[in-house]
Amino acid sequence: MQALLVRIVATVFLFYGTAFLFWPQIFLLRQLGEVPVMPSTLIDVRATYGGLSLGLAVVLFKLAGEPATQRAGVWAVILVLGGMAVGRCYGLIVDGSANGFMYLYLALEILAVAVSFVVLALRPSFHQE
Repeated sequence: MQALLVRIVATVFLFYGTAFLFWPQIFLLRQLGEVPVMPSTLIDVRATYGGLSLGLAVVLFKLAGEPATQRAGVWAVILVLGGMAVGRCYGLIVDGSANGFMYLYLALEILAVAVSFVVLALRPSFHQE
C-alpha cells in the first residue's frame, strides 16, 4: 500500500513536471488565466514547476522501489504535499481570492496527506534491536 501511494504521487509529479517543462504557456494559461511574457519567467517556470517536479518524481519512484525506503517515501509525500498545502493556505490568506484550480489543488494536497497518514497507521514501523 505504501509503494502504491508513493508511485501514484510520483506519477502525478512526472506528468505535471513534463507538462510544465515542455508546455508552460498552455498550462499556466489554463491554471492561472495568464501567461508570463518575460523569457526569464518562463525559464524559471520550466525549472521550478518542470524540473523540480520531475526530480521529485524520480526520488519518489526510487523510494517506492525498495521495501526498506517505502515508509520514507510516504513521509516525503506528507512533507512535500503538506508544505504545498501550507503555502497555498498562506497565499489564500494574504493574497485573497483564487481560481478554482487553487482550491482543487488544496483539497487534493490535504486528501493525499490524510491518506498518507492512514497508510502509515495501517503498517506501523518495526524497529529491530
